[in-house]
Amino acid sequence: MKILKHQDLPFKAPYPVATIGNFDGVHLGHQALFRETTKKARQNDGTAIAITFHPHPLQVLRPEKTIKLICSLEQKIKLIEKAGIDCLLLLEFNKELASLEAEEFVEDIFVKGLGIKELVVGYDYRFGKKRRGDTELLKVLGKRFGFEVTVIPPQKVNGLTVSSTLIRELISEGDVALAAKLLGRYYKLCGKVIPGHGRGKRLLGFPTANLKLSKEKLLPKTGVYAVYVHFDSKRLPGVMNLGFNPTFGDGYLSAEVHIFDFDGNLYDKNICLSFVSRLRDEKKFTSPEELAAQIKEDCRKAREVLKA
Repeated sequence: MKILKHQDLPFKAPYPVATIGNFDGVHLGHQALFRETTKKARQNDGTAIAITFHPHPLQVLRPEKTIKLICSLEQKIKLIEKAGIDCLLLLEFNKELASLEAEEFVEDIFVKGLGIKELVVGYDYRFGKKRRGDTELLKVLGKRFGFEVTVIPPQKVNGLTVSSTLIRELISEGDVALAAKLLGRYYKLCGKVIPGHGRGKRLLGFPTANLKLSKEKLLPKTGVYAVYVHFDSKRLPGVMNLGFNPTFGDGYLSAEVHIFDFDGNLYDKNICLSFVSRLRDEKKFTSPEELAAQIKEDCRKAREVLKA
């Protein structure tokens, strides 16, 4: 997949078919846009193009309201490429771009920049200064500038309309199982393994890998989770505690994962955790022995969940 920036425009490609959005999470709704975009491009021996923004527009427009991302930029790019998109136009979202009127944005990016033949958007797509542009305006501008507009209806799972906002809420509440259904995959958290206190193996009999947490990435609700751990092309089952270790009074947030039937050294390795199911709340135990007994029960439950 070719990655373009604003300075690479104008960009000439055979029969360009584009879709546009923030695509945080690259969830089932976004995947429907990519399927339609690639289908139309392939039917015309054309080029499937996705247009997205970095940083997330809300990080610029509402800096006082910190938004935690479902996907890092790196994850988002990999998922978009996996969806079959040929070119990704990555626009820097800044005050200048935000000030463009809807008509100016269409003419600058879609028409002069890419020369699109078709545009695929979601039913609720808004764009331009103060989000004044909508799908109806796009259809009007499409007729003016000579491109077709296809609007994709909402994608529903269990009666719920798939959206990045809803998925953020579910993950924040710890409902990673339902979030996975809306994403079309497990929610994933990646980072480097860093040294911990060494209590897992020494005191409790359960060695753990401690993950360095990103400040931008959305974290699930604290608690204990059944997870898959990815590293070196492996996927191993495990159980993870995300929390403040109240039994030991650490007082800071940490992510510790015990990988079943694994005894290697992961320090400084980059690993990813796929959240499958939340098992319980984090709680304070009266002794390390009581905590060890609970971890043993957590492992049993996690194995059952992952086996199922």
